[in-house]
Amino acid sequence: MVEDRLTRVEQKIDTLQETIVSLARVEERLVTVFNRQSTIENKVENIDNKVDELSENIVKARVTERLVWVIIVAIVSAAFTYIGK
Repeated sequence: MVEDRLTRVEQKIDTLQETIVSLARVEERLVTVFNRQSTIENKVENIDNKVDELSENIVKARVTERLVWVIIVAIVSAAFTYIGK
């Protein structure tokens, strides 16, 4: 009777040991997943910053282009005005 009880206790301890090992593996996987997620979040943030920067540059380029065209039209108009006189 004592041997049966010891055998069952040993089996339960073995089962607990296997469970603890499985939990440790799951924890390692979770750490890996969270590290990858953190890396991905950093990359997405960098891309978002670059997109914002490009958007600002596009707006500046459009304004500059319009100013250049206004200056060109003014110069051409002035040239035709003075040539015509």
